[in-house]
Amino acid sequence: MLKPRRQWPTGMTYERMIAQMNAKLQFPGLTNTWTMPVVGRLDMELTGIKTPVGLKIQGPSLAGIATLGARISDLLTRLPGVESVFAERVAQGLYINIAVHRLEAARYGLTVGDVQRAIESGIGGEDIAETVQGRERFPINVRYAYDFRNNLPQLEQVVIATPTGAQIPLGEVASITFSRGPSMIRDEGGQLTGYVYLNLNTSNYGGFVAHANRLLRERLT
Repeated sequence: MLKPRRQWPTGMTYERMIAQMNAKLQFPGLTNTWTMPVVGRLDMELTGIKTPVGLKIQGPSLAGIATLGARISDLLTRLPGVESVFAERVAQGLYINIAVHRLEAARYGLTVGDVQRAIESGIGGEDIAETVQGRERFPINVRYAYDFRNNLPQLEQVVIATPTGAQIPLGEVASITFSRGPSMIRDEGGQLTGYVYLNLNTSNYGGFVAHANRLLRERLT
């Protein structure tokens, strides 16, 4: 909440205040977007973008969207009136892939669903009961201890019960691999989507948008 202008230091302006805050608040991978709370909420509700001006990039490939976003960011940074530009980056996460071998499972009388339920309960955990403490209720979740599921060899030893009562390791009926992929996927209207956020130090948004449109058409087509 800003104080009344009469209480501001001598010579202080809105633009100078933002410049000073930008100089003090710089974090890798983050961009500052200075706006009023109500304006920011309206922008988000109407467009999904939290800055007064922004772009949506849609396409079939996350890598292509990220590449195009970086090019657009580089082009728009040079325009007059631009305070900052930030194109969303596709952060990478580590995933465990478990591929069930149907024929191997069938030899032990197991279906894919049987193997998946064993994985879900042993690795992901399963709620088996509920504890009541006063007015609060908490689920009781059971799964393998961390030391038995923290690496690939241990995951392969997760036990699955067969219809005959025998127990076999997961590695006998499934392949377990690690892969990297996007930690978050933005989707709008069935299309993969990426955002480019712009902060401007001008109130002539319409003029800036027209200039930016001409520049992007010239350089990207």
